[in-house]
Amino acid sequence: MKLLDSNPRVAWAMAHESGIRTQAAADLEEAGAKVQTSGAKSGGCYGDHYTPIYSAVKRMERESPLLAAVGHWLCLADTGAANQYLDDVAEAILELYVAKTPEWSSYRTARKERVEALIQARMMQDRNDMDGSRPLWQPKEVCFYCREFMGVKIVSTNWRQDGWDKVWSMIGGIIAKLEDDAMKPIYKVVKQTNRLYREAA
Repeated sequence: MKLLDSNPRVAWAMAHESGIRTQAAADLEEAGAKVQTSGAKSGGCYGDHYTPIYSAVKRMERESPLLAAVGHWLCLADTGAANQYLDDVAEAILELYVAKTPEWSSYRTARKERVEALIQARMMQDRNDMDGSRPLWQPKEVCFYCREFMGVKIVSTNWRQDGWDKVWSMIGGIIAKLEDDAMKPIYKVVKQTNRLYREAA
């Protein structure tokens, strides 16, 4: 008996890995039809027991495209595929940051550019930490990423003095909330599906 991974980000990634899930299968699953899955007995392809997750993601793409973009960015193992969603997610994070920052209009252009670079750095850090086991980036690593990949210089020795620690923390909170909203329905489907798989065993 194969169970779905309890980490919703891993389950999301697995649902997109084998390539055997089709829109037709997702539509059948969503309509309540039994979609035959899994492996050796059914002659199905590797990972096809993740069809319910694939179906949930397709539904999210229709009903909450931003949350689906967040999920794809965080979860897709293929970096090229994930990068299709980078701009949409970064823009959404920036909008939420601006909404929480009354003084944004008084920021100089250079500071705004640094905030945008920090958003992309935080997105990359959080994307790479699929299971929460990787060490968090320190200011030097963040500033290195901004300089090398975004072309934006932030002085790590002035991290706290310039208030970047608070900016980094706020961005992290925004991403965490978006991730939580995107992963909640996936986690719910994982629990329901695993219960059905256990009952059928």
